[in-house]
Amino acid sequence: MMLMKTKLILAICLLMTIGGYAENIDSTQWRIDSLERELRDMQAKELVLRTKLEESGRSLLEDSIEAANQKQRIDSLRRIVPGVPVVVEEDTLFNIYASIGGEDATHRAAELQRRITQIGKSLKLTTDTMHIFESDFTADIMCGELVIMRVSDLDGLWNGMTRDELAKSHLKVISAEIEKLHNEYGLTAKLQGFGWAVFLIVVQIVFFVLTVRFIRHLRRKVIDGFSGKLHPLVIKGYEILNLHQLKRIFLFLTRVLQVLLVIAQLLVSLPLLFSIFPETEKFTWNMINFVWEPLRDIMVSFVKFFPNLVKIIVILIVVRWLLRGIRHVTDEIGAGRLKIEKFYQDWAQPTYHIIRIFVIAFTLIVIWPLLPGSESGVFKGVSIFVAAIFSLGSTTTIGNLISGIIITYMRPFLVGDFVRIGDSEGTVVEKNAFVTRLRDIKDNLVTVPNNSILSMQTVNYTSAARDYGGSIVHSDFTFTYKVPRSTIESYLLEAAARSTLLLKEPAPFVLVTQLEDFYTRYQINAYTLETNRLFDVYSEMHKNILDVFREHDLDPTSSHFVAVKENKS
Repeated sequence: MMLMKTKLILAICLLMTIGGYAENIDSTQWRIDSLERELRDMQAKELVLRTKLEESGRSLLEDSIEAANQKQRIDSLRRIVPGVPVVVEEDTLFNIYASIGGEDATHRAAELQRRITQIGKSLKLTTDTMHIFESDFTADIMCGELVIMRVSDLDGLWNGMTRDELAKSHLKVISAEIEKLHNEYGLTAKLQGFGWAVFLIVVQIVFFVLTVRFIRHLRRKVIDGFSGKLHPLVIKGYEILNLHQLKRIFLFLTRVLQVLLVIAQLLVSLPLLFSIFPETEKFTWNMINFVWEPLRDIMVSFVKFFPNLVKIIVILIVVRWLLRGIRHVTDEIGAGRLKIEKFYQDWAQPTYHIIRIFVIAFTLIVIWPLLPGSESGVFKGVSIFVAAIFSLGSTTTIGNLISGIIITYMRPFLVGDFVRIGDSEGTVVEKNAFVTRLRDIKDNLVTVPNNSILSMQTVNYTSAARDYGGSIVHSDFTFTYKVPRSTIESYLLEAAARSTLLLKEPAPFVLVTQLEDFYTRYQINAYTLETNRLFDVYSEMHKNILDVFREHDLDPTSSHFVAVKENKS
């Protein structure tokens, strides 16, 4: 179309030129040649323009095809490439997919997060105006003079929109997030937060003061005995707790109540105080979790443990009634109301304790798998460790325990018997599973381990007196051969007869135990039932022997009694 218009114009110009200048043939011919040259130049330009137009059309077509192919590739990549999210205060604003200016998507997202946070948390009354600045290759989202984000054509292509549309969309999201951060972290929010913090602190102080006054008032009431309404705790005539002890218990409970009230107030006020400022809000939730998570775990564990707890309670009730039945039987045996052949009364209580130990051990074996955490490695490791310590540190204790059981059923002595164990003599005042205690003539308490009793000689004087009609006491004396044997025997028997603690029947007797080189050894033997007073028995018998010998002019010399006959001539 342009070519035809050009030809028409040239033709008109040519006719006008020929008609206007016909008289001058030479000049006309020159002009015709000139127009023909211009026409050829215009045709050449037309050919160049047509060539350029054809090339431009092909380029635009190729660009549109390339753009379509690129969009298709990006659409397919978007399905598998999530992009880098821009997260501010746990809010995801949008995703960044493309790189720009040598910065990858990750670096762009991190830098954008930093700039949004910096602007939003700045201590200003208002933030700068947000706008978009268009450049040749990018659309810049700006806050005042600060560039927050650059948006390229490739960014728009990744998001399925133009660069300008994407920049406007991001501007709206970023502006809203900055406004939100400023409302939470700005100077106005800080001033309001400090005001609320001061208010909460004042309220907490008031509650503390009221709590202290309440506890003081309550303590005064306790000290006054609740105006005479507090009385000693008496059950069946036995005073378990007197008035002073009850007051001490109630005073202690008031202290516990004060601590609980203060802790309850802090559990409420501290989370509220820290939740005022966004910087400490996470710490508030951590504090709540520190308290809530253990309580939740305890409740969940209790719910899971409840069926086993019911089983344990049933087992304990059954074992308790079983032990009560065994205790009743052993009490009847110990009191003599129930007799079992060849089962002594003093065996009743030790037998009950032994059966009780075995029943409790069996109960623990049954209950152990039902306890929470019994299958865990830590629980088993601690159990093994405790068992090892117990076994290593209680060897002597276990030996004494077993010896005590053996002594109980051997019955070498009973409580109240006068015995000699090794070098110790005294009355048995206590016999338990581990030791035996004697009270000697000086009222000293002698403790003998049961393990050593089995390896030492034991003499039971009381048992001989009880089972054989009396225990024999004896004492040795030596005299020279000049004194007749019958004389010495008569003197010794006379002394034994004077002793009130010795029995007349069976009658005392004298033994000649040894004939030495220079003297004869005599032994006086007599029966007594006062085995718990053997020292008194011996003392009385020796005094009477000395008196009798003095009366018959026999004097002791050195360690022997030597006959000395005075010359009465």
